[in-house]
Amino acid sequence: MALPPESSPLVLASAQARAEAKAQLLLRLRTRGHGDLALLRAIEAAPRENFVGPAYGDLALRDVAVPLPCGQTIEAPSALARMIAALAPTLTNRVLEIGAGSGYSAKILSLLAGEVVSLECFERLAIDARARLERLGARNVAVVWADGFEITPAFGRFDRVVVHGRLDAIPANLWTALGEGGVLAAPLRRPGEEACDLVRVTRRSGSDFVSENLGPWRAQRLLRGLFGNR
Repeated sequence: MALPPESSPLVLASAQARAEAKAQLLLRLRTRGHGDLALLRAIEAAPRENFVGPAYGDLALRDVAVPLPCGQTIEAPSALARMIAALAPTLTNRVLEIGAGSGYSAKILSLLAGEVVSLECFERLAIDARARLERLGARNVAVVWADGFEITPAFGRFDRVVVHGRLDAIPANLWTALGEGGVLAAPLRRPGEEACDLVRVTRRSGSDFVSENLGPWRAQRLLRGLFGNR
């Protein structure tokens, strides 16, 4: 069956509906306290519908989490905006992301930071995210199939570190990866509970770290190991 031309009423109505949904989403983010114009522009310039499967296209412009293959999810836009705002990345920053997922957050970060290294433990997700980001022109992002618990000095130091999975404790190698003056944001499980909070840690100098609890958070547990396509 032939597709309708781009100028057909059906296509135009669909495009208008998407534009209205995107405007409503951005307005919702503003009403939730996300007033950073650079962050809002980055979210607007990274269409979420490009990062979800066809079956979930209607959810892409809603403020909800969306399923991904391998049992993973994309955070709701408001949650992701809150996490990136906690990092406060700048164009001079080198960012380490643990949990590439679909590549959506890496795309947003690529518009706010100088360089992004995004690790993903599922090979299928890493391959798809890399291809998607290359297609969208995110040339300052490197997606690596790697275990987020096995970060070596070969990765270098980072100004910002963001973890998308729940941790029981922050691994020592993440402390090592964070440069002086750097900021880390991660969901951290409360002792003796399954619930977790978003925690921001700033490295002042050497072993001087300042931690802030930014409130309750929902996140899947960060998986340890590598998971191939077979």
